[in-house]
Amino acid sequence: MSANPGEGGEFFGRIPLFREFARLLAGESGPVNWELARQVAVATAAGAEALGAAPALPSPAYAPEPGEQRAWDERLRLAELWVEPVSSLPAPPRPLIARPVSRPDWAEAVLPQVAPLVEPAARRMAEAAAPGPGTEAGVPPEMAGMVGRLGSLIAGLQVGGVVGQLARLALGQYDLPIPAADPAKVQLLVENVHAFEQAADLPVDQLRLWLACHEVIRQRLFAGVAWLPGHLRELLEEMARLTEPDPAGLMEKLQDLNHLENLQEMLEGGGLLGEPSPALQAATGRLAVVLALASGYAVALCGRVLGGRLPALAAIEAAVDRRLSDPGGAHALFAQLLRVEPALAAAARGQRFCSEVLAATDVEGLDRIWAHPNFLPSPEELDAPGRWLERVGLVGGQEISLEEGLRALLGNGDEGPDEGPGQESGQGTDQESG
Repeated sequence: MSANPGEGGEFFGRIPLFREFARLLAGESGPVNWELARQVAVATAAGAEALGAAPALPSPAYAPEPGEQRAWDERLRLAELWVEPVSSLPAPPRPLIARPVSRPDWAEAVLPQVAPLVEPAARRMAEAAAPGPGTEAGVPPEMAGMVGRLGSLIAGLQVGGVVGQLARLALGQYDLPIPAADPAKVQLLVENVHAFEQAADLPVDQLRLWLACHEVIRQRLFAGVAWLPGHLRELLEEMARLTEPDPAGLMEKLQDLNHLENLQEMLEGGGLLGEPSPALQAATGRLAVVLALASGYAVALCGRVLGGRLPALAAIEAAVDRRLSDPGGAHALFAQLLRVEPALAAAARGQRFCSEVLAATDVEGLDRIWAHPNFLPSPEELDAPGRWLERVGLVGGQEISLEEGLRALLGNGDEGPDEGPGQESGQGTDQESG
């Protein structure tokens, strides 16, 4: 610790790494330094393999074929026709439009949509670094402002690095549960699609039809189920409130932060949070349920829609399963960004639930999970679908209507439900198992 901790500029000036970041530290405020996040995301998407490294020399990039956007538009039209009679989720008001984009363009475009998902936790860290009456934050009051700006910088590095990596792994607009600025435009990372189909050695036309079907289903889910994006944000806000940061640990780490490698280790290793409480673990478990269900639902429904239509469907599903379960893949990386254990948010976990529910009922019964947040399964029910089927009245007795089931779950007596799959919900994260 500096002998004169109040001299913040001198303290950080003695750390060689942060001489390079002096302008950023003196500039933007807020829980995340989004300008730094943008620069890191674009550089990483373009090929920078490590923090502070220049992008590698460009290799021959995948060149989209002439008329590629038109071909994707046609696949989306066909997928919409196939999905319509199967799904009970609302269709978009107008046809979806394909937008092939480059990795850097996707990274830059998606950052504003990521912001509501990551800012609650970053804000909680910033608040913890600002000592108040009766607190023992471990940060000297005279250093709190500088530490807050440093926290904003670190958050920008973390988020930008992850988004840049996701730009090299994601396949399409709705591959990840990130809200879309324009739900009618489906961004497609054609370079990543090409790399996936080459690595999996699958028929190109059939794989791209599967991807188009997947995008249509996920669009209906994230744009058609109006309460879902807000529910995700509420869960993340709850997790942030329950998080206990360790600002004293941050100060300890700063003492050794003399090289770029030290910062890289801190970004990857974490260690700035206290032990999670049971309440935080419960909230994280509920978020994992939503992530697992959203991924598994789309895969299960693609199988229902495309069965008998694609001769290579079994091989495509096997390749998709390997991709979704890759510990270094996009879905695991995104779960870690939201501070969820990837195994708990795994698509395979949600897919097993959806397949068992489909075997016991039908798609309309499965879609009951999207009628209201209280219809979502608990973490225990996700792993034991029979318990969820009994709770919502689909098995184990006389089947009850959606309206009756929602009244029972909400405990509203004779009052009817106010929300359906495509309507707003005022309910928060109260979805404990019943």
